[in-house]
Amino acid sequence: MSRKSLLVRDPRILRSLQYFEAVARLGSVAAAGEELGVSASAVSHQLRSLSGFVGEVLFHKSGRGLVLSEKGILLQSMIATAFSQLDTALSGTIFQEKKCLRIAVCSSFGPFWLAERLPKFLARNPGLNIELRLYAQDPELSDQVADVIVTANTVREGFDSVTLFEETLIAVGKPGTAPIEDDLPESLITTDVPPDTLGKDWHDFCAGAGLDATGIEDTEFVRCTHYLLALALAKAGVGVALVPEFVANEAIEAGQVVCLNPVRVPSGRRYRFCYKAARRSDPDLRTLIQWMKSLVNSSTRSDQIVSLKPRQQSAAS
Repeated sequence: MSRKSLLVRDPRILRSLQYFEAVARLGSVAAAGEELGVSASAVSHQLRSLSGFVGEVLFHKSGRGLVLSEKGILLQSMIATAFSQLDTALSGTIFQEKKCLRIAVCSSFGPFWLAERLPKFLARNPGLNIELRLYAQDPELSDQVADVIVTANTVREGFDSVTLFEETLIAVGKPGTAPIEDDLPESLITTDVPPDTLGKDWHDFCAGAGLDATGIEDTEFVRCTHYLLALALAKAGVGVALVPEFVANEAIEAGQVVCLNPVRVPSGRRYRFCYKAARRSDPDLRTLIQWMKSLVNSSTRSDQIVSLKPRQQSAAS
């Protein structure tokens, strides 16, 4: 019996592939066993059977966990694509369920970028159902999380992406706060809170604005770990914050904060609209992809971005 016919006819191989996918995704035999409802030894047995069948080492030990070998990475990519296509076939063809397109976004992008653009899209596509999922930080790049993931993290193999925009930071403060021209305000809010990078966002701002950063290390920063909290503190008059321009725009238009300097500092974060490559032919997903691309193509920026080395990411999105 050939390997091809064995793969089709022998359910044990299909079971081994299922176990392999779980271990590859979770990086642990024990975690895979817990998810699948079987013992760790049962998972190990299936992995040995699959490795013997393909004639390749699929995993290497790394501490208490496992990492994929080169052949394992290749097999994982193929299996992920096949499982995704099976999922699409089952939900869309066999069950004939009304599909709901799941979109995962971080807590900055969702409320401050996507929300205001979504009504026109939904009005033009009344038959398309979506489910928005909000995450405090960048959501994990996995179709277990959503069908579409908007993230600033690195796009991994098996996913396609559309680059939306580069995030830039601007200095904002409560109305009445003096513009930042020669000297920095006394109270600075920073989202770079680790001791080794404390206040790095303000160092980068000074470099872009041509300001003297001498003595900034002695500043008693107001520290917070999220841009949204930094903006709220600026609104309350606690200090001046560096936050993404797209996050601050609504508050600026409402007169809740003012931009204190025209300099825009690249944060090092590039937002991407990501989806599984195997799903690109899905009609609803294709409609959403085309819309996102049209937004990118139609967007223009007249602002001159200060050219700085992208900052190391630190603040939650």
